[in-house]
Amino acid sequence: MAAPEIPFQGRAIEEEIFIAAPPERVFQALIDPQQLAQWWGQKGIYHGKQWMIDLRPGGKWRTEGTSERGGNTFEVYGEYLHIDPPRLLEFTWIPSWAGPMNTVVRLELTPASGGTILRLRHSGFTDATQLQAHSGWPQVLGWLRTFIEKGETVATRAPVSSPAK
Repeated sequence: MAAPEIPFQGRAIEEEIFIAAPPERVFQALIDPQQLAQWWGQKGIYHGKQWMIDLRPGGKWRTEGTSERGGNTFEVYGEYLHIDPPRLLEFTWIPSWAGPMNTVVRLELTPASGGTILRLRHSGFTDATQLQAHSGWPQVLGWLRTFIEKGETVATRAPVSSPAK
């Protein structure tokens, strides 16, 4: 079954999620390489196994991992543009799987009653194919939420079954 097509309108992906934890806790899960390796991914899909982070404006970040669907390795890397703990994290996003592109991910954290509202904006796409290749943000944000709220990790999260042939 093909992934749903994302309409190419604003050249950006925007998502919002509530996480029942203070902004400081959410921000830490987004910048700590050990925590990122624990929550970002799912058996049967992919897993970013190694994270390298130089958390400062102009600092570089990088993750490497393996797709469990095709066995291919991947990497995503970029540079931090703006950092305002625990309110804002903005960085470039350069993936190995989507051809030549350099987009920007902006994460804004706002305190809310009983937790944090996290707003994500991934912008700079030049065509619908690039936009479609990054349609997994709702799933990634869900992994973050269950990691923070329930302690669920890649190791403890239920695997995704391979589609029937």
